[in-house]
Amino acid sequence: MRYRNIVSIAIALVAVAGMLFGARLADAQAPAAKSSAASAASIASGKRVFAEAGCSACHGVQAQGTQMAPAIAPPPTDLQGLITYVRQPTGKMPPVPESKVSDKQLGDIFAYLQSIAPKAASAEELKGNADNGKKLFAAYGCFECHGRQGAGAATGPRIGPPAISLAAVLRYVRAPTGQMPPYTAKVVSDQDLADIYTFLKSFPPPQPAKDIPLLNQ
Repeated sequence: MRYRNIVSIAIALVAVAGMLFGARLADAQAPAAKSSAASAASIASGKRVFAEAGCSACHGVQAQGTQMAPAIAPPPTDLQGLITYVRQPTGKMPPVPESKVSDKQLGDIFAYLQSIAPKAASAEELKGNADNGKKLFAAYGCFECHGRQGAGAATGPRIGPPAISLAAVLRYVRAPTGQMPPYTAKVVSDQDLADIYTFLKSFPPPQPAKDIPLLNQ
């Protein structure tokens, strides 16, 4: 009888332990499931806002770019950079106030653009050579518009060091906006652009205006 009681207690303890383990496992899985649902909701919201705010009219339904604006999937910058640019853009794009599209909605658009980005990661696999990039920057005449170190000139904006990813540079050079002519892969290869990108990345970022005495007198 005593043996049976011990066995019964042991079985009960195992059952309780199993229930506790199951509860903890469910608790651990709940945040992941919630996060996944939130991500899906953000993407759906971003897709809707991208269309309603008129982004697709210039950048294309799939953000693939048009004659009016470049491709932006994947986003050429991080979320904060996207928000900053949308509020104070350059070129022909009008500024978008928070009253029209909130920061939260821009975060959703960012998630949507990431979700529809091409899966190819060829740009990430390219390894640039700064020395060769310096030669190519001169050989292709990039300096004529952007200056010897990419610091910009009256004919072209600052591009050194690049403020966007190599993948974004590749897309823009192939289908630019404004006065810049397009350069196909037959003219400038992806590897050449990776070398030029690495050369431009070798320069330090410009000093903030607040750190330049002449601009603060």
